[in-house]
Amino acid sequence: MAPAGPPGHGPRPGHPDDPEEYDPRYSWDLSTAPGWKLGGHEPWNYQGYHGPLRCGACGSAMRFVAAIATDEWDGGTRSWAPVGHLEGASSEQRRNQRPTGVVLGRRETMRVFDCPVSTDHPVVSDLM
Repeated sequence: MAPAGPPGHGPRPGHPDDPEEYDPRYSWDLSTAPGWKLGGHEPWNYQGYHGPLRCGACGSAMRFVAAIATDEWDGGTRSWAPVGHLEGASSEQRRNQRPTGVVLGRRETMRVFDCPVSTDHPVVSDLM
């Protein structure tokens, strides 16, 4: 039986443990790589994107620098796990999810931004 999708959307077709039947979800399985990253597009949380952060000194859109994540993947992003890391007992799989041992808040991700106008402007970080 397929796992339930979001409320009001019914079951999600297929399951990642059965590649023949699996229908990947674009935003979790294909487009948004979880875990640590430098540069590129910042990760968004479950609340979605609300526009760029603004520099408190000049009002410019801030540039994404890095994401420091507690987990490299989770139950919704298992397709990003390295081959072999989803094998074994669930306690071993959880250890594999956190290869750095870094835990931020309640297993959150810290995003770091800087101002592209001046390095004298403050760096901004948040937890999501």
